[in-house]
Amino acid sequence: MSENSTVLIVDDDPISRFTVKALLEQEKIYNLEFAENGEQGLKKALEIIPDVMLLDVMMPGIDGFEVCRRLRTHHHLAELPIVMVTTLDDRKSRLRGIEAGADDFMSKPFDQEELCARIRTITRLNRYRRLVETKEQLFNLANYDSLTKLPNRSLLTERLRQSIERATRSSQSVAVLALELDNFKTLNESLGHEIGDKILCEITQRLNNTISNGATVSHFSADEFVIIFDTENAVKDINEIAPALLANIQKQMTIDDYEMVVTACIGISVFPNDAEDSGDLLKHAELALSRAKSSDKNSYQFFTSEMNEVALERLKLENKLRKVLKQDELRVYYQPQIELSNGKLIGMEALVRWQNPEWGLVSPAKFVPIAEETGLIIDIGEWVLRTACKQNKAWQRAGHSPTRVSVNLSSRQFQIPNLLEVIKDALDESELEPKYLELELTESVLLEDSIDKKNSIFSTLSELQTMGVKIAIDDFGTGYSSLSYLKRFPVNTLKIDRSFVKDVCTNNDDAAITSAIIAMAHSLRLSIVAEGVEDADQLAFLKKRECEVIQGYYFSRPLSTGDMTKKFEKIGRQAIFQ
Repeated sequence: MSENSTVLIVDDDPISRFTVKALLEQEKIYNLEFAENGEQGLKKALEIIPDVMLLDVMMPGIDGFEVCRRLRTHHHLAELPIVMVTTLDDRKSRLRGIEAGADDFMSKPFDQEELCARIRTITRLNRYRRLVETKEQLFNLANYDSLTKLPNRSLLTERLRQSIERATRSSQSVAVLALELDNFKTLNESLGHEIGDKILCEITQRLNNTISNGATVSHFSADEFVIIFDTENAVKDINEIAPALLANIQKQMTIDDYEMVVTACIGISVFPNDAEDSGDLLKHAELALSRAKSSDKNSYQFFTSEMNEVALERLKLENKLRKVLKQDELRVYYQPQIELSNGKLIGMEALVRWQNPEWGLVSPAKFVPIAEETGLIIDIGEWVLRTACKQNKAWQRAGHSPTRVSVNLSSRQFQIPNLLEVIKDALDESELEPKYLELELTESVLLEDSIDKKNSIFSTLSELQTMGVKIAIDDFGTGYSSLSYLKRFPVNTLKIDRSFVKDVCTNNDDAAITSAIIAMAHSLRLSIVAEGVEDADQLAFLKKRECEVIQGYYFSRPLSTGDMTKKFEKIGRQAIFQ
């Protein structure tokens, strides 16, 4: 806002315009703008957004009443102070002016003192009003989410602090519920951000309709809300409110003709049981939320002290994991794959292991999910690929029978634009022929692909297969098994997950599923590998159904490079079993 107030004078009479100019210029605190008729007045008002308008009533074309009405319909000028100037001193004209939206009236000819006093008062009040509005806007920007109009993280933290102070004085509790929508990122990306925003607004309304007065609903981040409320009986109140929130959220909604059901998970912490300050309460609610998300969709979990210990351990593990490549702590182990028809070693799966100086050999189940979540799996996966290719070529150069090495690719690796170049470089660097490399990926990777997308997974796999690299689907049957993607994507091998093989001789369902997968693979002319074979009965079952390749502890655990070399030297070309 400029130091001087801007006054727009709209009058068709040049003498009136000159008079007003002469009177107000003496004040030396106004920027004066002029318009000669109603049309010009409307246009100029929109251009300059004045602080006050002196508006003549009687003008040719659009009169002052119509100008006033139109200004009141424009959101930028609805609050503009308008002083109507008229020679008509009758009550009827003034009523028309009020109905049109005028704030004040003056009569011609002008009285200098009255004119200056009125303009001075109006501009002062208008400046004050704008100052108040600006402060309110700044406060709202700082404390409320612009989309949902809910308190943001900053205001929520302050309200939580106040709730803790009240609860301390009254010996009550404060419940903190961290709520995150399931798969919102997928909805946002597939349907568009505009629909995603409408979903968030609908969820906001449902949350507000569910909780009682006195509670605070906050939009904490893109797909996360935090709810806090004071309570005398935390367990009872939370066990009533949390299911109600989840139930209302998952009711079907229609957004722009899209019908959908959205679910959520909730993590809960309680003052003073779980923490005594706002930061720790929020952190513990987030930990509980992570537990809820990992257990099931549409569920809620309470924080426990054990969760905090797990979180600290995870943080420590993550920090060490970031240094594994630099400190050369990763190892590749190899698990043999045996061809059932002749009992010979046909291939091996490369499996990453972490040899930590403090913890020893760390289980992949412990560190691979964290590597996936943090994106560290991209560099780790590339290291495993290059190492496995080099070692396989080294065994061939040593005179051992050429075999294929299978390397797992994470879905995260398919997100990098140069994956194809990375694989080609690994083959070129090691001089390994592409036919001796097999890449394993999960079903979920294929489901994330779009055939119309440039550099899609489909095109990458097609080029790899053209080069001679084999493609295998790992853990088949545990995801979203579909004939459609098996027909569409260039796939050579299906690997039956160990969870089916484990009880194949004692569980009819597992036996039926395993038999069906083998039969389907044969009908689609795909190779089949059974993982997790641990005893002779499982082997007999699979052999009877003509499963082609076996992998599991019955033949060998994953072996270090040295032990795998000894295995090559021991068996040569002989069959491991007859």
